[in-house]
Amino acid sequence: MTQSLSVKCKLIVPVELRSEIDQTLQGFADACNQILEVAKRDHCWNTTKLHHKVYKPVREATGLKANHVCQAIRRVIGNAKAVKQVHKFRPTSLSLDVRTFKYVEESQTVGVTLKSGRVQFKLSIGGYQIALLRGQSLSSATLCKSRKGDYYINFVG
Repeated sequence: MTQSLSVKCKLIVPVELRSEIDQTLQGFADACNQILEVAKRDHCWNTTKLHHKVYKPVREATGLKANHVCQAIRRVIGNAKAVKQVHKFRPTSLSLDVRTFKYVEESQTVGVTLKSGRVQFKLSIGGYQIALLRGQSLSSATLCKSRKGDYYINFVG
């Protein structure tokens, strides 16, 4: 069994992009909460069935990109299975897949799809993280906002 790699990297976020990230985080939390309501109401915990019920209305209500809505559905199902009783999702993280982020090793940047489109961020990382990420094919990531208001991306390989 291979161990999966997880590397936490701080993002350098220009002031003018903070609100774009925050709007996307809020949209993702709103999407998760809407999906959770439908799942509870209809007792539907199957990813595919839930997708058919919620995809269009959630996408229209939140303005999120298609892949973000799909990730929100996965997040709701995953959390429901893990903790049994999910109360409310908060705008602190955004699940990303290979279609919604791209790590560029040469420039130590990451492209992330937000509601407004794809945005590039520089990473503030050291040699240890650079060595861990070298040559990795990263399959997913989570963009997080800390309590202090800093932004991080957790890469999973």
